[in-house]
Amino acid sequence: MYCCSLFLAVLLLCSATTSNAFCQHRSLLFVGHQCRKHKAATILLSKNDDSDDLGEKNQNIQDKNLTSFLDTLLEIPDSQLLAGDLLFILVINFLLQIADEVGDPSFWLSGGFSQPITMPVTLLAVVVRDSKMSISWVLSALWNRGYSSSSFSDDTTAAKKSFQIWIDYCSIRILMELGLSLLLSHTVVDGWLLFREAWYSAFVMTFFRIVYGRIWSL
Repeated sequence: MYCCSLFLAVLLLCSATTSNAFCQHRSLLFVGHQCRKHKAATILLSKNDDSDDLGEKNQNIQDKNLTSFLDTLLEIPDSQLLAGDLLFILVINFLLQIADEVGDPSFWLSGGFSQPITMPVTLLAVVVRDSKMSISWVLSALWNRGYSSSSFSDDTTAAKKSFQIWIDYCSIRILMELGLSLLLSHTVVDGWLLFREAWYSAFVMTFFRIVYGRIWSL
């Protein structure tokens, strides 16, 4: 009987020891698992922070590049050349208006150049056309870096740069007239007037820029 009690006591002691060791092992496994999860979460957060920092840096670089591009695009190193462009655009408008008046048979029937000078009824149309042409030419010149000193360093360079500006100018004028016709006026675009405006601009503006370059080099 005493042996049985002793055996049961030993058995209970072994069971308790085994259970305690098993619980400790499970606790260690749980703690280790939680540590691994915490470490993985820390690494993931760190990667996200690095990714956010990198994205913010890239966005700042893109913003700086865009700002630098716009500053360079809108830069006008030679304001005198800009003023000359606007002046000669106005001259082109006067030439076009004179050609329209002279080409009208009623002009000669009314006395031609001997008739009294009055306020022209087409003055508003001239002002509107001059505004459109000026905006188109300046935008094209800015896009083609047409106001830098290198754009008129010699006659050939001035002529080439004027031609580049003229090409984009014609595109802007055509798109502008089509847009205004479709959205506002709903009238037919005067193609003949646009054509005359284009070749007047080609000759007059090229002539002006070549002469301006020669005067600047004196």
